[in-house]
Amino acid sequence: MPNYDFECNACGYKLEQFVSMSYPKISECPHCHKNTFIRCIGSGSGIIFKGTGWTTNDKQIRDAIKENNQMNQERSDRSKEDSEF
Repeated sequence: MPNYDFECNACGYKLEQFVSMSYPKISECPHCHKNTFIRCIGSGSGIIFKGTGWTTNDKQIRDAIKENNQMNQERSDRSKEDSEF
């Protein structure tokens, strides 16, 4: 069941409610009790891209791998320097 926005055309009362898709498009306003409470079209939720194959995710993964490789190289260089003494 999705969240829907409702608004009363008579008094302007607004409400977000979790109801079934078969809930009536027009119902009684809980504030003014007139039959002008309408279900509004909402913006919905944002799209979330998970996993590889998406530009933003792949860039983050590549950046993390690059940073990890740089850190490992720095550690390796420091250990070589320490072993020379």
